[in-house]
Amino acid sequence: MMMGHDWGLGWGGMWFGWLLMIGFTAAVVVLIVWLIRLSAQGGRFNTGASESDPQVQSALDILQARYARGEISKEEYLDVRATLLRT
Repeated sequence: MMMGHDWGLGWGGMWFGWLLMIGFTAAVVVLIVWLIRLSAQGGRFNTGASESDPQVQSALDILQARYARGEISKEEYLDVRATLLRT
């Protein structure tokens, strides 16, 4: 009769279970924080501006349209374009 036999697990198996549970909980918390931060950014990973960035491209389109309509001079156009592409 083998009453009280723990099949070699002892306290080590209990500690492994606790560590596994804590690791899983930490992974869930990290996942939730990551999802919240991702949704707060609107799904954008890169916040650096470039010419292909939709906001900068839109500003360049507006600038080009203003220049085409004659609202601004060539010097103003070139100055503002250089500023937009630098940021």
